[in-house]
Amino acid sequence: MEAKLYSMDNIIKQIKKANMVFVCGNGGSAATAEHLSNDLFSKGIVTICLSSNTSIITMIANDYGYKYIFKRQLDLLASEDDLLIVFSVSGTSPNILEALEAKCPAITFFGNKGESYEDAEDRHLQIVHQIKKLL
Repeated sequence: MEAKLYSMDNIIKQIKKANMVFVCGNGGSAATAEHLSNDLFSKGIVTICLSSNTSIITMIANDYGYKYIFKRQLDLLASEDDLLIVFSVSGTSPNILEALEAKCPAITFFGNKGESYEDAEDRHLQIVHQIKKLL
């Protein structure tokens, strides 16, 4: 799946107008999501990194299935006034696709066709730093 293009101005506007910002990702993308959550919080933005609470993640994985680890959290916590930001190199993980079914709008950062994992993760981290700089 190819990355969608978002203007940085639009991303910043959506973050600022959101009641709460949720972020998530798998593996290295989970670390990037946590980094963004930290940066948003430092700017006074209410944020939750859905990848960070291991007890909730493992309970959901055990009781409902791994593909629901983000979606179940969003079902309970998110509203239409919130924003979900997703980092994924492949954009095809079942738990990522389920998260995108949440009731809040989403911004997705996926890897581009032919892009290596390393290059995608580097680009995603640059986006995180740019977001913090512009807030």
